[in-house]
Amino acid sequence: MGSTPLLMVRFSESYPIKINVLGQVARPGLYQIANTATLQGAIGAAGGFIPGAQLARIRLISKENGEETEQIVNMEQFYLQGDPSMLPLLKDDDTVVVPGNPLATNVKVLGEVVNPGSYEVFFKSTVLDVIFLAGGPTEDASLKKVKIVSYTGQDSREVSINIKELMASKGFGTIPIVVPADVVFIPEKKLSWSKFFNFIRDASALATLYYLIDVTRDDD
Repeated sequence: MGSTPLLMVRFSESYPIKINVLGQVARPGLYQIANTATLQGAIGAAGGFIPGAQLARIRLISKENGEETEQIVNMEQFYLQGDPSMLPLLKDDDTVVVPGNPLATNVKVLGEVVNPGSYEVFFKSTVLDVIFLAGGPTEDASLKKVKIVSYTGQDSREVSINIKELMASKGFGTIPIVVPADVVFIPEKKLSWSKFFNFIRDASALATLYYLIDVTRDDD
């Protein structure tokens, strides 16, 4: 009678470690995760990437025997290839830094959108892209009088766009590109004076006053 082979399985001991996650993530800070977690787990604990994150140049900073070492991890390739071996394991007190994309720009979206605020967008993004990032227009939005206002020295400009008309004519190639420091304003179908003054207070920019008055004059 043959002997039965003995199979032994050894499980790696799991214990918590502290990882500092900085940069372009939803919630930067110090996190406690399992020592078996990879870089993906640390970034997931911090809420994941935000727009503008440069996935190909993530920095992993470690300290060992008083010396600091740095490793560049290309998570773009990981997502393309799906190979877990491309992601290093983490050690206690490691720091993960997710840099911002150098081609990203910061654009403010105000007025009748679901989530007004500042949004980081990529190079050559259109006004439709930033409206989408802000949750899209509200039911009260007037898409016939969307404005892009930029006051950046010699490049100051003001562009009025009838998005409704462009969409109907499929003129997507003529939709303006947004640039750094632009303000995109989506007015109401009818702008009341109370909301006018609330907007002036929130925008906190003298330049905004000019084009809001222009919008109310056009609606009369």
